[in-house]
Amino acid sequence: MAVKKTLVPWSSAKPAPVVMISGSESVLVRMAKDRIVSATRKKDPEEIEFDAAGYQAGELAMAASPSLFSSAKLIIVDAVEKCSEDFLNDALAYLDEPNDDAVVLLLHGGGNRGAKLVKKLDAAGFPRVDAAVLKNESDRAKFAQSRFKAAKRRIDEAGMAALMSALGSDLAELNAGVDQLIEDTEGTITAEIVDQYYGGRVEATGFKVADAAVSGDAKNALSLLRHALSTGSDPVPLVAAVAMKLRGMAKVQGFSGTSGELASELKMAPWQVDRARREVRRWNEVALGQSLIAAAEADEAVKGGGRDPVYAVEWFVSEVSRLARVR
Repeated sequence: MAVKKTLVPWSSAKPAPVVMISGSESVLVRMAKDRIVSATRKKDPEEIEFDAAGYQAGELAMAASPSLFSSAKLIIVDAVEKCSEDFLNDALAYLDEPNDDAVVLLLHGGGNRGAKLVKKLDAAGFPRVDAAVLKNESDRAKFAQSRFKAAKRRIDEAGMAALMSALGSDLAELNAGVDQLIEDTEGTITAEIVDQYYGGRVEATGFKVADAAVSGDAKNALSLLRHALSTGSDPVPLVAAVAMKLRGMAKVQGFSGTSGELASELKMAPWQVDRARREVRRWNEVALGQSLIAAAEADEAVKGGGRDPVYAVEWFVSEVSRLARVR
């Protein structure tokens, strides 16, 4: 039996006699579920929910069969990745003769349990919504861009860079930030607007330190760093922010092609590629290599390998600022 490609993005999720949301990225799971449930409720269905882990034989067939209350049904099954053997058997049988007036929404958080069901679901051509964890910043940036686009709002390149610097490490926080910017602002969203809302975050502060350091502005970099440390910022994420910028510069060095082409290959967003290219132009190749060695040493020092984490991060920022000026 040939397996069809039925994996769809969360933004294309819609009702079907059987549809599975597959993955554990809570934001994507919730948004996909909301789309399916909202569309199904237009038919005023009878709604039934149960947990696949505590499932008893026969519950699915009973829930999906027509009733006196409503011909339309919405059946939501949680924790399919922990399903009982009874549920697995009943669900496999149900796929052979699903009720076209019902929407059976299966939530599978990942893992091998239920793999036979996933395979049969794909083979039958039922949709499976991709809600896998977005592991890299490029994917999270694409998610944010898609949210702005759907809302018919524009965020410029600097604004997106500022937003990702402040909130890009956590999809739930990024999604909430996008919502707030859409609701509270008008016109094009710029870096200045983003900074008004999120400029005080540790991540944002770290990237401001990094921007100043890689441009060779030691005075500003150290001033920002000392302010961050005095207000309670931990040295570990501050070192990580500078190191991340250096690694991005090293990635693009020597590559040709458009930012779009390189973004896919290097697992970076196009705006990240453009920014890293601009920044690396002023750098000596040997100095960049030395700065990466300094990053590794500072990372070890602030994570317990050195006596004074504050001294380690100050030394690292000073060294990067110095190396940025080497010609």
